[in-house]
Amino acid sequence: MALVLTFVKVYFKSLQRVGHDEIVRYEPTELNLDQMRYLAGLSDLNNLRKTVQRIAVKRVVNTAEHSAVRNYIVDYLKDLKWTVQLDIFTEKVPIFGFTTFHNIVARQNPNSKKFLMLGCHYDSKYFKNFDFVAAMDSAVPCAMMLNMANNLKDQLTRSEISLMFVFFDGEEAFGEWSEKDSLYGSRHFAELWQKRGLLRSIDLFVLLDLIGAKNVTFKNNILSTSNLFHRFVQLEQQLSKAGILRSERPIFQFQPGQDVDDDHLPFIHRNVPVIHLIAAEYPEVWHTAKDVEQNVDYPTIEQVDLVLRMFVMEYLNLAPSLSI
Repeated sequence: MALVLTFVKVYFKSLQRVGHDEIVRYEPTELNLDQMRYLAGLSDLNNLRKTVQRIAVKRVVNTAEHSAVRNYIVDYLKDLKWTVQLDIFTEKVPIFGFTTFHNIVARQNPNSKKFLMLGCHYDSKYFKNFDFVAAMDSAVPCAMMLNMANNLKDQLTRSEISLMFVFFDGEEAFGEWSEKDSLYGSRHFAELWQKRGLLRSIDLFVLLDLIGAKNVTFKNNILSTSNLFHRFVQLEQQLSKAGILRSERPIFQFQPGQDVDDDHLPFIHRNVPVIHLIAAEYPEVWHTAKDVEQNVDYPTIEQVDLVLRMFVMEYLNLAPSLSI
């Protein structure tokens, strides 16, 4: 065990780096196993399931169902005392013409100088011939983020670096995927924050997408943040060895992955550090009527959720103080 702990400390020390704005980033505080067990004990799987069910409905941009999901996310976070704002804009899109989008931007401490940003998209793709409720794409990531805010509500103390959630609107194409017909919300938000000089406040952006299939795996899609992705791999291994995870099957694999177009691209193009947690192989139900809550594998979601939770708490330097 001493050898493992020594390696982790050396590894953390090596993670300090200078970002595009010449500010030293990422000085984590590693969690010990007692702290990991405590944080794992904060899980609320019933709440997670209920949240997935509330979001996994047909929610095409500019529909009543889409507005209802948006209001649910906003109210959920406001009830937890987060500061929530809407980034509203209108663009002309295929099929529907002029369409109004609403990015949801939530900050646990809006006065922080730096943010660890977690993001996903909350819209569902339009299909003419069937109702697409998009449970894995991406109701589950939305629910995971909300569930995290609830589980950690007493742990997220105010500090110089804080947690920020962005629920992007209009990730899906209305017609055929193209550079112009896709990523509406992330393109607008990245450009807006660049103009306002706020992009440098995003210390790291972790994007979640296509989560919920039983066989999901994540690979190292972005070379520039390989050391950070490796920490996910290590955390999963530690949780598994400690018996905290129910399954021994590794989900985070330190192997080169093939990155794909997603809401992180407008940020990568502006030199924001990104980790892209997307299924290495798309779920069989992707973009079909079978992408429903009933086909979601909750033990898998719980495993991803626990690893992500530990990473977030380390990144924010919020290791819980436990009395002996």
